Amino acid sequence: MKLGRAVVALLLLAPFAVRAVEPISLGLALAGVLTGYISYPRLYCLFTECCGQKRSLSREALQKDLDNKLFGQHLAKKVILNAVSGFLSNPKPKKPLTLSLHGWTGTGKNFVSKIIAENIYEGGLNSDYVHLFVATLHFPHASNVTLYKDQLQMWIRGNVSACARSIFIFDEMDKMHAGLIDAIKPFLDYYDVVDDVSYQKAIFIFLRWLLAQQPH
Repeated sequence: MKLGRAVVALLLLAPFAVRAVEPISLGLALAGVLTGYISYPRLYCLFTECCGQKRSLSREALQKDLDNKLFGQHLAKKVILNAVSGFLSNPKPKKPLTLSLHGWTGTGKNFVSKIIAENIYEGGLNSDYVHLFVATLHFPHASNVTLYKDQLQMWIRGNVSACARSIFIFDEMDKMHAGLIDAIKPFLDYYDVVDDVSYQKAIFIFLRWLLAQQPH
């Protein structure tokens, strides 16, 4: 999980010796001093990934990725395409986008979440704004559910505060402790704000493995 955030400081440039200044930092400072017309956040985002700064989602590109990379899931592809493209084209959604993907191993649940992330952020699953939780890895001990619950809510709140278009992927939901599922629910409903934070532009993807039915 990615905890680091980029912090940009304003530099006071003197005509005398400026020893070691990173080229990008120097260039940004000079641009701000010389022009005054350049949008600093937009310029900064040319050099690093910013929240929601990728080009607008292309429905055609997402459909092409689903068609080329996800096989034998025609109904799922249609539902996912409509849900994601419709949500991202809505400037004021009333609630977060919630996708629950169920299936056996090899049916493409994890691959779908990867495709969605890559179509929203250049970094895909490695983006600072995409957060993957695996139940058995991040929440292994039932005795620590209370601690996990507090940490998870704090993590979601902090990341959505930093980027409203955050993506949260929860893998192995079938192994998730019930208390943790309850901890996520308040963020998924029709609330304008929860604890002074709006979650209406966030995306939550839940992956659940289905057990094969035993013959009677």
